[in-house]
Amino acid sequence: MKTGHSVVTESLGRNSATLVDLSIQRRRQEIISRLEFLPPLPTAAQEVLSIGADDPKYIIRLEQTIRHDPALASQILKVANCALYAPLSAIDTVQRAIVYLGFLEVRNIALSLSIFGLFKSKNAMKGINQKEFWTHAIATATITRMLALELDEENIEVCFTAGLLHDIGRIAISACFSEEWADIVKAAEEEDCSLLIAEHKVGLPHSLIGAWLAKSWGLPKIYERTIASHHLPVKHPKTTQMGALVQLADHICHKIGMGLFSAPRIQRPALIAYLGLSEDLVDELEEQLGELEGIATTITDVIG
Repeated sequence: MKTGHSVVTESLGRNSATLVDLSIQRRRQEIISRLEFLPPLPTAAQEVLSIGADDPKYIIRLEQTIRHDPALASQILKVANCALYAPLSAIDTVQRAIVYLGFLEVRNIALSLSIFGLFKSKNAMKGINQKEFWTHAIATATITRMLALELDEENIEVCFTAGLLHDIGRIAISACFSEEWADIVKAAEEEDCSLLIAEHKVGLPHSLIGAWLAKSWGLPKIYERTIASHHLPVKHPKTTQMGALVQLADHICHKIGMGLFSAPRIQRPALIAYLGLSEDLVDELEEQLGELEGIATTITDVIG
């Protein structure tokens, strides 16, 4: 039989748990309400995301989508004509760009430029070097796609997009929580810890914020889950294959000098084993990334 004291203790425990739950819910609602002030995903980006290589008219749809956005079309042609891609003659139409560079390359460039333009304002990325951020995003996306090819993943374009958006939560934090973002950067510097650890101390992990932003944009669930899980250890119940791919790609970026902020710690051997890859293959891949920085910076240079 329970004593009066034990009943009161249990009651207090339940009430305390309820208060904690309510506090978490209120904080979550506050964060989500602030995210609503961010601009919606550009129409061009939405259209590009909806075009897959399994669509019988995917090339025509991609060309039409880009042509309907003159600014984007101009940027695509600028990238296609850069020295890195070295066309033998000037590429003066979107159709020629797709033929020369390939559907996936143009799709990924278009998506990247469209999303970059959304956050071009300096106020949207306070305390973040825009060029370094987007260069890292493109590099991570490219490596994610390369890893996916090694694993014979079917949706290669999805893998690129997941890598491109993996740190989008950091832009959201800097734009919607500028004071907290300053505290995060300061804590990381003063306490000599990774930005990821500092985010958790402040209560604004970019993986969670990014997942909520992806949801508010109406993106497919796979992006929401990937962004949320791209820093989880492999044994975590919410770890996903795509999240692990992005995590490894992010790690490789840091290793080859294309990281953003300080590198988060990862369980590299466990991560590689979880994905069914080998250390030798990953090492070989890292040696093939000589032109990656050139590709990434070429695209980011277009937006200024």
